[in-house]
Amino acid sequence: MNTKIITDMDGFLSIREDWERLADQDPDATYYSTFEFNFSWWQTFGGEKNKELFILCHYRDNVMVAIAPLMIRVIDKKIVKCRVLSFLGKGDYFNFIIDSSKFKSSAIIRELMNTVEEHSGRWDKVELTHLRMDTQLLKYLMRHDRYSKHTEYLTSCARINSDDYCSYADFEKEMLSTKLRRKRVKLQDDTGYRFRVVTGSQSEDMYDKIAHIHQLEKKYLNEVKGRHERGSLFEDKNNEHFLKRLFKGNDKILFFYLESEDGEIIIYKCCYLYRNVLYGWNTGYSPKFSHYHGISDVLLMEMVESLFHSSCTKQIDFGAGTYSWKFRWTNRFSVSYSFNMWNESSQQSKLLRLLIQSREIVRAFKGLKNAL
Repeated sequence: MNTKIITDMDGFLSIREDWERLADQDPDATYYSTFEFNFSWWQTFGGEKNKELFILCHYRDNVMVAIAPLMIRVIDKKIVKCRVLSFLGKGDYFNFIIDSSKFKSSAIIRELMNTVEEHSGRWDKVELTHLRMDTQLLKYLMRHDRYSKHTEYLTSCARINSDDYCSYADFEKEMLSTKLRRKRVKLQDDTGYRFRVVTGSQSEDMYDKIAHIHQLEKKYLNEVKGRHERGSLFEDKNNEHFLKRLFKGNDKILFFYLESEDGEIIIYKCCYLYRNVLYGWNTGYSPKFSHYHGISDVLLMEMVESLFHSSCTKQIDFGAGTYSWKFRWTNRFSVSYSFNMWNESSQQSKLLRLLIQSREIVRAFKGLKNAL
């Protein structure tokens, strides 16, 4: 029994076969757990000076039985730098990847966390976010005498499951209002739209199409609606490199969209497909069709109906965020937590926490002063 730490690209690439085997065996794995997602992300962002690989690989009887896909990122606060041990990538679900067929998952997680503690000289804070409520990792942290106090609610993720209904008609009857259904009829009558689905392996230029639409939407919201806070992730060059690398030839990337009679994309939704679940990732619409209220609802209706006719997709996951519109579509959701633990022996950690406390005191004083 031992745990190795991967800190370079060669080591990362060398564990691909074991990683994919473990992800296939772990019932808690999501698309964000896959090797292709994590390796593509690190290929793009791993070259930044403030990031260092810290992937834990745990072995039993010389066989890898678990991977903790972690990294150390340095946050520069000018006065002090904070070394944060966190998950690789950016997404809605993160987890350790475990084969518990022969060994208890709690025992494996204990060994992984022990390794984290043994290397406390390399980090000032552990920050593990988006831990789904039904995973073995979260259960272990919640039950641990010391770790539980550092674990707290983060967000919720709504999800539609076609197995909850006998048919699309039953779903429509229970969840959709007459007003909502009329939007679909009106848009169809006015635009003659077609519902399309393509994968990353079927369309080489889909990235460019959705990037263009998303940036047009951002410009429209900024200039017409006055929403100056709205940005577009497609304007970031690193994001562009990452997404193009991930999308190319990838049949797990699905684009759902409504297309006008003239072949224009009215609205799209991009999803990751993994184990019959569509993980919603990004949506955008063409400003040309902004005068139609509810085009996003129409697209979702088409997507949900397609679930009932599909053999490879059964669920739509709306992703992290407690927004009311999501819960108008479903009664099913999961809760995610975060684990944040400071290194009590780190001088940098103590200084940073002191600065945070001082800032909170100043803010509280200003608030009191304004109230008087």
